Amino acid sequence: MNILKKNKVSKINLDFLTSFKICIFAAIILHSIFFVIFFVEGIKLLMVFNIFSVSIYIIIAKYLMKKHLVVSSIITFLEVSVHSILCTYLIGWQGGFYVYPLCLIPVTYFMAINVLKKDIYGHIIVITTLLSYQLLKSFSDSRVALYQERFKDLDKVLYNFNTICASVFFGFLVYAFLNEMRHIQENLEKMNEIFKNMANIDPLTNISNRRCMDERIKLQIEKFDSLKIAFCIAICDIDDFKKINDTYGHDCGDLVLKGISNILKENANIFNIEVCRWGGEEFLILLKNCSIKNAENICEKILNDIRNYNLLYENYNIKITMTIGISEFNIQNNDIEEVLRIADMNLYKGKKGTKNCIITN
Repeated sequence: MNILKKNKVSKINLDFLTSFKICIFAAIILHSIFFVIFFVEGIKLLMVFNIFSVSIYIIIAKYLMKKHLVVSSIITFLEVSVHSILCTYLIGWQGGFYVYPLCLIPVTYFMAINVLKKDIYGHIIVITTLLSYQLLKSFSDSRVALYQERFKDLDKVLYNFNTICASVFFGFLVYAFLNEMRHIQENLEKMNEIFKNMANIDPLTNISNRRCMDERIKLQIEKFDSLKIAFCIAICDIDDFKKINDTYGHDCGDLVLKGISNILKENANIFNIEVCRWGGEEFLILLKNCSIKNAENICEKILNDIRNYNLLYENYNIKITMTIGISEFNIQNNDIEEVLRIADMNLYKGKKGTKNCIITN
């Protein structure tokens, strides 16, 4: 279970890391363009800040991102927010720099939900971002920015450039977020299937366990209630299994159980039957849509397969036999507990008699 959890976390980080890297490299290019613009316009503070931003993103890409994803995300969020506020303060609202913090909303929620496992962090940061957005808008409307006149001719170009870049960032991050959530959902479904199989499969013999067979018998009873088609239950027990364990050891006993299970599985592929390990050296066969006579014929075929099976263990040739008790679930006998009791009683009769046989009602 720990391995599955580790693989899941690694996959989340790897997929998000790829998307994050693309955004970081795009941010380096974007800030380089801003540096050129502010250099041409002679705004030293923004020139220095964009050099600082490029340096920060290079450090994140080279040293921090892989091992410190949360720290890298926080630094990115702070850089984007400060750069947006600074540009809006100096150039004005019409430059469109205010849109960039909004692009990080998908990243914020992704980190809060899937990495930090605290949704409230995402809500707090997003609400803070939206409030800051409104405050920045009100502040910008109440004054003329320091370099607003200098960028008068570039206002429309900057606005269009920033909104297009921000839209691309936002669209990419939303896609990455949704894609990652889809991967997580697929992983959860796969793990649920694994856990379901673990709960329903006997680990030694790799066939259904008692819990799984109980569910299948319930389904068969529901089918009987609607169609009134009889079915049979066969309880099987390996003859002298304790003697095999005592003589050859438990490792040999495990091989016997596996060998019998393989024979049962092979017959399940031929006939309309379900098989399970009922407990210990006992197996149960659910013979669907089957009369007692047909069930006896199928079980006889299975017994012959077992009689012809030779287990070679440490130079010993071990012969195995099995005794089977069968009971039919039909209109007259439609209590499953009674059917199981009769099958078990028939098995007991066979074990007390000759063994290596089939006993029916």
